[in-house]
Amino acid sequence: MEQPSARLIGRAARGEERALETLVRMYWGPIQGYLARMVSDEADAEDLTQEVFMRMARGLPGFAAKSKFTTWLFRIAKNQGIDFLRRHEVERVPLERVSAASIVVDPPEYGVEETELLWSCIATLDVDLRSALILRDVHGFSYKEIAEIVDATLSTVKWRIYQARAQVHARYLEGSAADSGAGRSILES
Repeated sequence: MEQPSARLIGRAARGEERALETLVRMYWGPIQGYLARMVSDEADAEDLTQEVFMRMARGLPGFAAKSKFTTWLFRIAKNQGIDFLRRHEVERVPLERVSAASIVVDPPEYGVEETELLWSCIATLDVDLRSALILRDVHGFSYKEIAEIVDATLSTVKWRIYQARAQVHARYLEGSAADSGAGRSILES
């Protein structure tokens, strides 16, 4: 994921409105998409995204660039999402309330039904597994960056992603077989 320049971050940290607006424009979509998948509700994700950027603006003066900016920003988003889920006790909910428009990374060779089944399988995952899988397979973060975002060891992140993929694969095969009598997988790669 593209990183903003140190100059842009510095200007935003000093409170320059145009610099802050630039950061928001650059990362609104990825943050909102991540949160929509995490909390399974677009309206809640929109509210959480606003809170993430307010926290970003307040925290920028203390950002020491010990990690990438996107790693720091997604950590704020992850914390907001987990806090929301804990407050609402909704770790496992279907993605029915998330429109197809917010799911920006779909395998183009598969139909809408298969894609919806895949996302509904992902939505059943424990929040830690779901978060790690989305950060890796949707947003393309490295295992090391994910470890920083979720505040876990590298081996824990690898295990979470492995478990998430295995669970989604099994659930997808079950759902696919139930829907069509066939078990074609889009997760075998």
